This record gives sequence, structure tokens and C-alpha cells, in this order.
Amino acid sequence: MILFIRNVPASTHLSELEAYVAPALKRRFLFGGARILKAEILVILDKTTHTLEYHGLVHIDSDKVGLRAIKSLKGQRFKNKLVLVREYHNRNWHNDRRQTYQATQALADKRVADRRRGASLEFVKDISAIFSAPKTAARKLI
Repeated sequence: MILFIRNVPASTHLSELEAYVAPALKRRFLFGGARILKAEILVILDKTTHTLEYHGLVHIDSDKVGLRAIKSLKGQRFKNKLVLVREYHNRNWHNDRRQTYQATQALADKRVADRRRGASLEFVKDISAIFSAPKTAARKLI
């Protein structure tokens, strides 16, 4: 399972992201524990506002423990900032409900105007490698 952590601070290191999720994955009575397989930090540019958004992805090996982690991290702050934690879904035309949903034209226009930001977002880069080099103490510039 992949946990999606929305709106992490720009100064977040991978170790901090892993330390935020790790306590929610610990072994509890009747539940197995899980381990973090990989963590990533994504930078996305919003073309309409010209701002950068930072999001974290944490890959864990158990779906059951991942759902429990989402529940336990709900409402918790990360570096004094309220973040949203949910399951990450890869969308394609096979599993996108919006492809088959029939809506009125007014509702479709409202959704495009209000919520759908797909055309206005641009993936800048995965900055995970910047923080993961153990030999460098200084942060590289993007």
C-alpha cells in the first residue's frame, strides 16, 4: 500500500517522513506490524497560482496495517502543520470512475471549474534523492 501525505512542509527530509509514519505501523495486539519499503517526496507546480506543492509517498508492505495507519494518523500534525493522510491510487482509464459516470453538463462544468486541477498541475521532480545522499550535509538547490 502507498500512503499519500498531502501538503508536507518544503523542508521535509525522508527520515522525518518515515519517523512520522513509523509509530502507526508498530505491532499491536492481534495485528501484525509492517515496514516502510520506500519514501518519496514529490514537488508539483500549480500553473494557475505558480506555487509549488510538496507531497509525501510512503510505501509499506501491508494493506491491513496501512489502513490502520491512515486511521491513527488522521488529524495528527506533521512538523506543526496539519496534513492529510490517505491511500494513494494510481488512476488510469481502467479504474477511473469518472469515465463511466454520466452527469449533467452543468455539474460537469462545475467539477471542472472547482475541483479538477489535472491540466493546471505539472510534476516538477521527485526530490527524494536530494535528501537521501548520506555523504552530503548541505541541501542541493532544485
